[in-house]
Amino acid sequence: MTVNKILVHADYNKLHRMASDITLLQLHRHVEFSSHILPACLPGPTTALAPSSSCWVSGWGMLTEDVLLPAPFQLQEAEVGVMENSVCASFFQPQHPSQSSSSDYSIQEDMLCAGDLITGKAICQACSGVEHGVTWPACPR
Repeated sequence: MTVNKILVHADYNKLHRMASDITLLQLHRHVEFSSHILPACLPGPTTALAPSSSCWVSGWGMLTEDVLLPAPFQLQEAEVGVMENSVCASFFQPQHPSQSSSSDYSIQEDMLCAGDLITGKAICQACSGVEHGVTWPACPR
């Protein structure tokens, strides 16, 4: 399937680093839904997800902190659990706390943390695994 247009969120990186980190891909042609192709549903802005809720992450990011996804750049996916932002924040301590750096991440209220601490699968490069992008269970029919 080929991509017609890449739509990056208008507020990406504006409010803070990695703010509104979501992108939509518009395909060149219509997709027929099947048992292998299902729509992804995003939760509403007021939806509260309990820690340990399950979700799917997908993306073309880093396979580990040191390994880029090789060609042909097949979309990666993993099932991970939602975790408290405070737990996630403990993985993103600045390398040099007395010196702020543009490469430092901080967990913000508008972010969702998800990962599997046993397998290392996560939605962030620093955690390794599948990077960037959360999709949710298939839409109810």
